[in-house]
Amino acid sequence: MNSFTRIKITASPRSALAKLSRAGIPVRGCEKQGARFAFGVPDKMVKKVFAIFASPCYNIVIDREGPFSRFKRLCARRAFLVAGGALFVAAAVLSNAFVLRIEVTGSGAYLKNPVLSELHSLGVERFTLWRGVNEPALVSRVLALPDVVFCSVQKRGSVLYVDVQTEEGSASPADYSPLKSDCRGVVESIVAVSGTPLVVAGQSVRRGEELIGAYFLSEGEKVPCMAAGYAVLSCMASVSYAAARESEENLRSAYAAALLYVGDERITASSHTVSRNAEGVVYTVEYTYLHTLSINFG
Repeated sequence: MNSFTRIKITASPRSALAKLSRAGIPVRGCEKQGARFAFGVPDKMVKKVFAIFASPCYNIVIDREGPFSRFKRLCARRAFLVAGGALFVAAAVLSNAFVLRIEVTGSGAYLKNPVLSELHSLGVERFTLWRGVNEPALVSRVLALPDVVFCSVQKRGSVLYVDVQTEEGSASPADYSPLKSDCRGVVESIVAVSGTPLVVAGQSVRRGEELIGAYFLSEGEKVPCMAAGYAVLSCMASVSYAAARESEENLRSAYAAALLYVGDERITASSHTVSRNAEGVVYTVEYTYLHTLSINFG
């Protein structure tokens, strides 16, 4: 759509229109106002009209600028204001493309560090380009944290909101202790829902050795978080059972003592030896069993 500027000129309508027609300039809204002739021309042809009627005898003036011309003049007069507005809009659009802040809300807000750890593992951190997040994976991991019953994720502007709800009365301070081994053994499996796994399957560990660290790594720095997960160790132990004499029944009782020692954990291999003393015999049952340790994990 063209914008028209209205011009007034001291000339007869006939002579003015003839000049304008020869120059191929379209006009509209022609009106005779006493000795003057008023008409409108497209904004882009105003300079050409002034060139045609350059002689002082025509006394040509602009009566009213077109809306586009007025807007251009306004922008020129307020260049810094327009530039500032453009920069503001650009900054607003650009900021929406990034994650500048992460807010953990709800009754489970005290779990902020483990939630940030899960986001980090899924590639979402502050001051990074927003490419979306695997929401089902994040929700399932957060729901695995202690006492969490609900989780939702929403990005508004440059802020990512993670709403975490926990069971009523469960809002206790987060435990930042690592998961440590309570015996010697070989790692069969390790699962860290939150925190950093420090061992791998097949690795031998000592009593007191850390299995899951209560932190995650961000740009080479350790960020504290709640350790949550479990480890399965293959451990060896032995139990002695004394009896008056050697018999199948006493041997079964010796193996039953080993089962009593491990409780619900599964024995994967076992063997026994028999030694004699003044009181009778002693059965020594050696066995390998799977020992599960967990922290903040149901």
